Amino acid sequence: MNFPDEILEKMWNSFNWDKIESNLLEMQCQLSKAAFKYQKDNVKELSIKITNCLSFKALAVKKVSEDLNSASGIDNVKWLTPVEKMKATLSLNPKNYKAKPFKRFIIKDSKNGKERRINIPTIFDRAMQILYMFALDPISEATADRKSFAFRKGRSTFDVHSLIINFLNEKDFPMFVLICDVKSYYDSISHKWLLNNIPMSKPVLREFIEAGIVFNNEVFPTDVGISLGCNISTILGNMTLDGLQKLLYDLQGDKVSDYWQGYVIRFADDILVTARSKDDALKFKRVIEDFLRLRGLKLSESKTQIKNVFEGFEFLSRFYFKKEDQAHSIPSEKSIMKLENDLMELILNNPKRWSQKNLIQTLNSKLIGWATYQKVTEATDTFKHIDVVVNALILRLMHQMYPNKTTAQLTKKYWFKENNKFIFSLPTNKSIRIIQLSDIVLIKPSHLDTKQNVYLDKEYFDNRNEIQEINRISGKFKTIWNRQDGKCYYCNKSIKPDQPKKIVIKNPCIKDTTIKNMAYIHSYCAYDELVFINSNLDKNSKINVEEILKEINDPTLSNFFRKENKYSKLYDYFTNCNKYSFQLKFSEIEKIIDNKLCNSLYKYDSYWRQSKNGSIASSWLKNGYRIKKLYLKEKKVTFIRTKKATSKLEIPEQLQSSNLPKSAKAELEQFFYYIIDKYGL
Repeated sequence: MNFPDEILEKMWNSFNWDKIESNLLEMQCQLSKAAFKYQKDNVKELSIKITNCLSFKALAVKKVSEDLNSASGIDNVKWLTPVEKMKATLSLNPKNYKAKPFKRFIIKDSKNGKERRINIPTIFDRAMQILYMFALDPISEATADRKSFAFRKGRSTFDVHSLIINFLNEKDFPMFVLICDVKSYYDSISHKWLLNNIPMSKPVLREFIEAGIVFNNEVFPTDVGISLGCNISTILGNMTLDGLQKLLYDLQGDKVSDYWQGYVIRFADDILVTARSKDDALKFKRVIEDFLRLRGLKLSESKTQIKNVFEGFEFLSRFYFKKEDQAHSIPSEKSIMKLENDLMELILNNPKRWSQKNLIQTLNSKLIGWATYQKVTEATDTFKHIDVVVNALILRLMHQMYPNKTTAQLTKKYWFKENNKFIFSLPTNKSIRIIQLSDIVLIKPSHLDTKQNVYLDKEYFDNRNEIQEINRISGKFKTIWNRQDGKCYYCNKSIKPDQPKKIVIKNPCIKDTTIKNMAYIHSYCAYDELVFINSNLDKNSKINVEEILKEINDPTLSNFFRKENKYSKLYDYFTNCNKYSFQLKFSEIEKIIDNKLCNSLYKYDSYWRQSKNGSIASSWLKNGYRIKKLYLKEKKVTFIRTKKATSKLEIPEQLQSSNLPKSAKAELEQFFYYIIDKYGL
């Protein structure tokens, strides 16, 4: 059906993108849950619904059309106007879909002479791939190997690093690792295997992988492999290698007895397998080769190796080794050499005529990117070394540009001294300077719970992301760190790179939750927090327990004594509630917690159902209530009591410890007997 341009423009502009993304996520959650439970009929039904929904088609079109810098395919088409985008949305039909061949670019690396082949689909084909990614990604997340980390939401190489350090620090750690690299991975995957095993429309998948390539005005068929130019290729690549962990564990029989024997960590086609002996590692290698052969793949013999953990091994540009029962990691020699060569190429051999400002900005971008990746390792000495290399290369450049000036003259004009370091900067503006890697704070990445699914446990990943920002000292938290000059707010001692840290509220008696009221502390300093209540008692006064309890129950002081939880006031509300069934508006809940609900609670049903400690649902679940009906559109929720009220007293874990001093135990018992007598319990 043909519509006038005015109607098409109105149709496009009428889309509510926030609502569409919310609806999509809701369906993706259902789809991921169905895939996890192996409900094939539900998986198929939901996948078809997603790929046939007009709103989701529009969202796919929006995502590809927003990237104005991306190269166009063989038809040179880009969607720029609302009319063009709406026409594309209406034509995005899986039935009778025919993909156009990719446009191939070949980029030659000036340093090693190797060629990189880049295949670019048309914008229409990219939109179709994204539409099918909407349905395929939740399935892949539900069925993926737990220790697979590449190109997955909420996962990164930092998680790989954390796992490797974790297994090396185990008391009964495996002595050997098998490091595998799949040869020409994406270029070699079997089309037959993909068509037989990937749970999506076979005709559409066939078009994605067999579209062909146009190069020098000739069309070449694609009988094998998948192109990294395709949006969906990363998912297909991950799904191709999923199942490897189960295969190696199955070698132990029906029940896995040793989880470190054949333990697999994978980032795309880079695979690490732990083994108890060299013979076991060789056995695992043969099993992996058979596994890959079915998929049209094979190992790269030159890059596949078996290493003893005490000798050390390189994985993803980091070098790991065990020394004196302690795991260590440093930037790998290859990674350092590559950075040095890149810096030399950038500073001395670049054909561009750098302005000093552009040189500083370009170098800083390069240095920050490399240091961000390596700052989870013990990189202090390496960072100092790179600072020296950068200064030496820039000094050589300055001598080339000003051959008649001495080193002393150049350093006096272009370098300034700060904290015993010489820093290259603009002579007229010292804030535009080369970053010092030795000033970068090293971090210990948080450990990922690999059981979590990004579609079903979104709050976990949101909370984890905030913790990572705190540890990285990035975003808003960088301001807090700089304000404190890297010192602990409690003890005023420097927070060293390898020391765990956390953010605390400086004054919990006020409502300010902005960075003005936040501070960095050592994590261990949190255990030494003391709260002083001004009870006007002198040394000879008798302690009045009732008065102290009154002060503790004072709402202005209660935040001192409860575990940090933004829903603690809501927990108290349900604790004191005696209704059987009642309804609360979202706005009423916000008044109770004295804060705004997060956007996800307005959008997603799943956020209201999570029962983890600290989640909003724990506020009513722990008090014997459940959600009877949730109305996201009307912004209200109905609760119903599921059991009679029970005692809400929770004994802190520290007070249940076997290490509790006898004197503290006696004092606690006296206090509890006092409460029992007072209230006739």
